[in-house]
Amino acid sequence: ETLDKKKREDLVKLIESVAEAEAEISQWQTEERKQNKLIALLAAQRELKARAATRASQEEKDTKMTLKVKELAVLDLTKKCNDVNNKFKEFTSLYEVVKNERNKYLNLISASSQALAEMKEKLRILNAEVEILRGESLAKDKILVKEVSSHAMNKAGRDSLRLELNKVQQDYRKKQEAVQSQIEDVRALNSIINGHEREMLRLKRRYHDSVARRNETGVALIDKNDELSVLYEKSNLQASTLERGDKAIRTRQEEMRSLKLELNEVERQLMVARKRIPEGGGLISKANALNEQLKEQREITARLCLELESPSNLARFRELEGEDPDISTLHAKIEVLEARLDEKKNALLERELVLEEVTTLTQKLKNRAGDGRDVTLKLGAKVNEYQSKIRDVTRKMMSTVSELSMYQATAMKLQEEKSTAKAELDEAKWRVAHGKSPSEEAEREWFHKEQANLARSEAKFLELNSSTGMNGSRGGGGLGLPAIAIRTTAEPRPNAYIPDEIGIPKPYGGLAPFKPTESGTTMRHIRPPVAADIQI
Repeated sequence: ETLDKKKREDLVKLIESVAEAEAEISQWQTEERKQNKLIALLAAQRELKARAATRASQEEKDTKMTLKVKELAVLDLTKKCNDVNNKFKEFTSLYEVVKNERNKYLNLISASSQALAEMKEKLRILNAEVEILRGESLAKDKILVKEVSSHAMNKAGRDSLRLELNKVQQDYRKKQEAVQSQIEDVRALNSIINGHEREMLRLKRRYHDSVARRNETGVALIDKNDELSVLYEKSNLQASTLERGDKAIRTRQEEMRSLKLELNEVERQLMVARKRIPEGGGLISKANALNEQLKEQREITARLCLELESPSNLARFRELEGEDPDISTLHAKIEVLEARLDEKKNALLERELVLEEVTTLTQKLKNRAGDGRDVTLKLGAKVNEYQSKIRDVTRKMMSTVSELSMYQATAMKLQEEKSTAKAELDEAKWRVAHGKSPSEEAEREWFHKEQANLARSEAKFLELNSSTGMNGSRGGGGLGLPAIAIRTTAEPRPNAYIPDEIGIPKPYGGLAPFKPTESGTTMRHIRPPVAADIQI
């Protein structure tokens, strides 16, 4: 009985311990189910991450291909840009050549304009001298007409005027000397005019040469303008391609930014998974320990059950299915995931570096294209300005040519007048050599002059006779001095000048310079003028 009681007590204790063990086993089973669910969730997340990683790798490959395509496009654009720069340098050199030619032609034009101004001045001086000579010839023509008229009236009283013939002969010699001096002046003027004509012919040849060169340069400039328009079109096409490249680069930058955000999200999820994986390993170890304890307890319960009941009762327990991965396999999988993540990070860094290089190159190309556009615009403005200047210069040259033709016509007219005057002079010399008057007009003028002198002398004689009352006396001293002779102390006025070309005095004629009076005491009340600066 005591043994039965002890066995019953042991049995009760065993039953209580079995109940406690079963309760603990049920708790561990619930915990195991939770851990299995957590492991399944982690496996699903792992699959999702693997799919995302494969998608990211595929996108990475796509972006690499697009980057290669863009790099090839950038290389093509750099080659085109280099070609455009080389062509631009060639055009700048050609522009410098055209500029030097234009400066040379401008210097030639300035030299020709200066020579033309000198010719104008010389022609003006010659015109003034011709006007003076013309006035003198008119005066001499009048004198000759008067002399001829007086000679015709005094033919009957020629015997009484023999004494005055010597005086007339002396006057004639003086006039002949004056004619000889005028002949010398005419010869000097002829030599000067011939020299001017030769100079004009030389300038005309130079002008025709310069016009031919100007036409050639104009044709070359038109060709260069056509080439410049073609270059403008090419630069516009390159600008449009650059804009399209910029748009594509911006879209790729947006894609890279979105990929960076996705990569950050993947890294965050991976960090969370890393933080959770060590806890899962501890739980697995705890589960293994609990399984060992559970096996021990089951063995105890089985032994107890076999002792209490029949061993064929198998409804008291069931075997669990499935396998749990080891810690080593989990660590291996984690290492594989970390290696793949490091590869993705390195590839992403390389892509970022390539993108930075591409952006710097595109920015340089943009700046270079903008600078080239500004330079081409400036060159176009300068070319237009030079074209307008060339047109102005051609207009001025045409005006100077018209002036030269006008001066040439006047010079030819003067040459004709000179030839006619020379013919008249030769005829006058021949008539004088044969004892005749130089011309009929000179004879008539001399006759009128002598008649006027006789009338004047008769009037003076009658006036003297009437004033003195001495009729019949003809030998008085009243005819010794003229009645208009007046003694004066005034300073004589200059009536001639000495030009630098000839070196002999020439009369002013009717255009004598004004001789101002001497300044008096009232000049102290007048403020002296301030000389203005001459700006060239």
